[in-house]
Order: sequence, then C-alpha cells, then structure tokens
Amino acid sequence: MSIHPLPGAAPAAAPRDKARFVRGMFDSIAARYDLMNRLMTGGQDEGWRRLAADAIYPETVRVALDVGAGTGDLSFALARAAPQARVIAADFSAGMLTLADRKRHGSPTGKSVLPLLADAMRLPVADHSVDAIVTGFTLRNVAHLPTVFAELARVLRPGGRLAILELTPVRGSPMPGFGRLFDLYFSGVVPLIGGMVSGRGFAYRYLPNSVKVFPDADQLASLLREAGFDPVTFCLLALGTVALHTAVKPTTAPLSPDMSADQRQAPVTEREVHTAAEWNTTLATVPNAHLMQAWEWAELKRETGWEPRRVVFERGGTAVAAASVSRRALPASPFGIAYCQKGPALDYDDGELFAEVLRRLAERARRDRCIFLKVDPDVEWTDTSAAAVLRDEDYLPAAEQIQARSTVITDLRGAGKEVLGRMSATWRRYINKAPRDGVTVRTGSEADLERFFELMQETERRQSYVIRPLAYYRSAYRRLHGGGLCELFLGEVDGATEAAVMGCRLGKRAWYLYGGASQKGLKAHAAHLLQWHTMQWAREAGCESYDMWGAPDDPADKEDPLAGVYYFKQGFGGRHVRMLGVYDYVISPLMYALWERAVPRYIALLRRLRGERAASGGAGHD
Repeated sequence: MSIHPLPGAAPAAAPRDKARFVRGMFDSIAARYDLMNRLMTGGQDEGWRRLAADAIYPETVRVALDVGAGTGDLSFALARAAPQARVIAADFSAGMLTLADRKRHGSPTGKSVLPLLADAMRLPVADHSVDAIVTGFTLRNVAHLPTVFAELARVLRPGGRLAILELTPVRGSPMPGFGRLFDLYFSGVVPLIGGMVSGRGFAYRYLPNSVKVFPDADQLASLLREAGFDPVTFCLLALGTVALHTAVKPTTAPLSPDMSADQRQAPVTEREVHTAAEWNTTLATVPNAHLMQAWEWAELKRETGWEPRRVVFERGGTAVAAASVSRRALPASPFGIAYCQKGPALDYDDGELFAEVLRRLAERARRDRCIFLKVDPDVEWTDTSAAAVLRDEDYLPAAEQIQARSTVITDLRGAGKEVLGRMSATWRRYINKAPRDGVTVRTGSEADLERFFELMQETERRQSYVIRPLAYYRSAYRRLHGGGLCELFLGEVDGATEAAVMGCRLGKRAWYLYGGASQKGLKAHAAHLLQWHTMQWAREAGCESYDMWGAPDDPADKEDPLAGVYYFKQGFGGRHVRMLGVYDYVISPLMYALWERAVPRYIALLRRLRGERAASGGAGHD
C-alpha cells in the first residue's frame, strides 16, 4: 500500500522508501511520542489500549505479540491484563524500543515484556507460535497491508486472536458538522501542537494524511477476511475516529464422536434431577464431569448456606450436559448469588451446545433473582474456542478465582509399569524403597480422621497454607465416602500413622483431594507410597487420569507459595495444567459492583480482626 502525496504531506511515498521514512520519523519523535498521544486524545488512548488487550481474551494467552509496539504502552496494558503471559514487543524503530525498554524496568509487569527489533513485514517469529497478536496505530505506516496480514496469520496459532487498534477515516457524521470540525482539529491543530511539543512538525502533518488514504473500518475488515481470518468484527470508538478490529485465525473443532448426526440436530431439553443415584450416574456419562459437580459435594456446600439445583441437558434422550448450580441468598433481601462449581460439564468442543447451556443457566439465574452467576468450566486455558463462547454469551472473566486455577494431572492409562515409568527416577526409587523401610498402607475410616487432621495441621505449618476445621473434613468424608466417591488411605511407619491421603473418583477421573504427612512420614517416603497406592485404587476403578489439585500458575516461579507442593506433585509424571478459571454473568451491574468491591474488603477486615490468615489456594476447596 502506498501513500499518495496530499497537500502538506510528508515526502517519499513510494513503498520502497516508506519503511526508511517511517523508521526515521518515529526515531525522531520517540522522546515526545507518549506525551503527544495523551494530548491528542485527552488521555483516552490508554482506555482504548485496555479494550484492545481485553479483545484477545487475555485469560487464554501464554505468548502474545505486539506488532508496532512503539514505546510499549499496549504491551504493558496486555501484560497487566495477562500477567501469566510473555509479551513480545516488536517494532522496527530502535528509538521507540529504547524507550520501551526503559519503561519496562520501571513497570511491575515489565519483566514479562520482551522488546524485539523487527519489521512487521518479515517477523522473526516461528510459525503458529503465538496465542494472540495486538497492534496499535501501526498499520497506516506499513508499505503493504496484505503482506503484513499474511505474516500475522503465519505466526498466529489456529484459534488465536488478533486485535487491531487504528485511526480510521470518518465515514458519515455521528453529529452535524462533526466531520468538518474533526478535520480542522486533526489537520490543523494536531500538527501545530505536534511541531511545538516534538520539534518535528512533519511527523504530525504525516499523521492526518496517512489516515485519509487508509482503508476505512469496513474495508479493513474485508482485507482481514481476504487474508483468511474468520470471524472478523469491529467497533468504532471516539465518535468514529478510531476502530478496534478483532479477528480469529480459524480452527476446526471436532464434533462429538459419540453422537449421531440426528442426535446432534435434536433440540436440547432440560430437566431437574432430585435423587443422588440418578444424578451421579448421569453426571459420570457426561464429558468433563468434575467431582465438585457431584451430588455429595453440593450437599456439603448446603451446610454453609448454599441451595443446590441439578439440571441435566439432553439431546434425543441422551444426556449431553449437566450443571449443579447452587444459590446463596443475600441477607435481608430477596436477591441471591449463583455458582456452578467446576461446571457446567459437557463437551466444550461443541460450541453450540456450550452456548445453549450457558444461555439457559443465565435465564435460570435471572428467574431466581440472582445478581450474578459464576461458572467455572473445567476446561484448559489454551481452549480459546471455549473462551470465545463464554465471551459471546456475555460471561466475563472474574477478578477473583475461587478454586486453584492450576493443577497437575497424571495419566493413569496403560499398565502399572508404564504409569511408574512416566515418574521421575527418584520418585520410583522412593516408592520401591518405602515398603522395605517398613512403610505399610491401609484403608482408613472415620475413626482415623482426627489423626488425619493432625497430619494436615503439621503440613499446614510446614507449607504455610490454610486448612479448614476438623468438622469440615469429617462432613466431607461422610458424604463423599457414603456416596462411594472417596477413600481415606493411611501410611504407617513402625505401626504409627505418619501420612494420609483422601482420594476421590467419579467416572474416569480421580482426585487427590486432601493429604498430609509428618516429618517421619516424609523421611520414610510414606507420602510417595500413598500417592502410588491411591493411583492404583483409581486405575482399578477405571479412572484414566489423576488430578493432584493445586499448583502454581507459573510452574517456573520458585517464589510461589505452592512451589514446594508442585515439586512433590510433578515427580509423579504429571502435566502442569492451567484452567480458564471463573467467569461471571452479571444480571445486576450495580449490585455486582458492590459485591466485587465491598464484600472482599469486609471479609478481609473480619479476618484481620479474628487474626486469620488469607488462604493461598493450596489446600482449601470452596
């Protein structure tokens, strides 16, 4: 794409010269670039960058690329929105990147931003290697848009998202006389102020001229579709002078292999289930069923004021989704809050079904006079298609997580030797050595819960996380064990109980729910032998995976409170897994804002007054 000379335009418009001109221009205005952005937009540009960062669904991003990062403002906005991600800040102006690097060292999120000197038309980035791309106020400055779009599509992984923030030619008039007034400001006032502030008036004469010859929002969307992105959407900001485009690199999601074409076309029906046996049996047949969707878990939560309702969704007589949703009444009001803990359970690859279930759950929450509904689908954060469904149905990432967001999952498939073979050599040695050192394992009962709790307390002091009172674990054991979902296993050294594990299972999955060990038990490796025994118990019941529940979001972070716990769990050959986390469907925005801001402060105050510590997420399950 070339820039055609206009009155007052910068020289050198041919594509072969444009890169050199643009690079020199940005190098020359780098020192005053941020100040001019604030002045030109009245500070609104910071809000636009936050919108762009949110548009790529930051909760799903591990590696992001900011193309034309300049002094890094958009990169830093993205790093704040996705603290778990690495953000590559790419620009071909060394002067701009030098400033970005200086800002990086003074930013709390700066360590995750990596400056890269690069040309948007020849990115030194591997194919399909980034989860998301953002670019802000950059595309007007490239010589050939189709080439850039091809590069973006190349480096973006299938299902990845692209967000483009760009000035756009004003088409139509949002208000009488606005176009003429804006042109007077943009073509007259901005170059004047830009020349005074930066000393480089030519750069701010180039700015309005570059916008005039740039494709408008509809045309840019068409170019993105021609480059293979689908879907492509955009919204206009600042009275139509700025456009935010979002686009997705397509991916093909598989249809559920267990359903016929007729079943997939059948309407979705729903019904409530009122018996434990029917609910748990049905739940176990649904993909991604979690223990916290079990009948007994909801009954455990009932003890703390939550009222559960269990809904099965069917197609052609076959259960395809299930959701146990609990409502808690707000004191002295007809309103409540709703929470679908680790659910709904379904095949998240079936986007239409997922959307239908989310809509129906939202309708139920509205009828039940809830101010919001929380859902926590058991889906990995790399599943951007699931995140897209949630966003499209107006579910937004919650500010606070409830369950541990990350975990370690061990594959139980294959013969016992294969499962052992996936563990570290040290852990295998400990498991084989423990019986020779006198460690024995037995199945416990309710009478052993007091000793189990003592071991939990000792582990709490050693690992610095918070556990619940004995009464909670007693109730959890009674309910889960009574439903055939749980066993208590004890490791004994010289006849004394020195380690304990509470294991659970549902369908083809098992969980290490709670556990603890004494120093003597650790020294004798009773905890290692107990984990292996629990895995064997799960395998015998037909379980294919073992969720060890709770891990740092960043497994490389040695300062994380769960770093020691993760070291223990990863030795069993498990895979670090991070989940999408909690999403909220807001029904009453005002009351939701009050809940989100006032209630956490109130709880924190109560804890301080009681001398309680805040939980780290290592042992508790709410």
